[in-house]
Amino acid sequence: MTREEKMELIQRMLGIKHKLKVHDSMKAPETHEELSVSLLSRWELEDELKAIELLLEAQRQENVIEKTKHIQVEYLSGKPHKKKK
Repeated sequence: MTREEKMELIQRMLGIKHKLKVHDSMKAPETHEELSVSLLSRWELEDELKAIELLLEAQRQENVIEKTKHIQVEYLSGKPHKKKK
C-alpha cells in the first residue's frame, strides 16, 4: 500500500468518525422505522470504519515485521554498525 493510499484511508476514517459524531448529536429517532433507519446507517458507517482500521492495522503489522528484521540484521547480528554523527 502506498503512502498516498494510506493517507486517503486515514482521511476517510477521520471523515467517518466525524459523521458518527454528527449522527450522535442529531435528534433521537421517534418511531421504530426512524430508529431502524438510524441504526442501519450507523452500522454501515461503523462497519466501513472497522474495515479501514483492519486494513491499516495489517499494513502497520507488516511494517513492524520489516523493521524488526532490519533491526536484527543491522544491530543484533554482531557486526559493528556505523554511528551517525
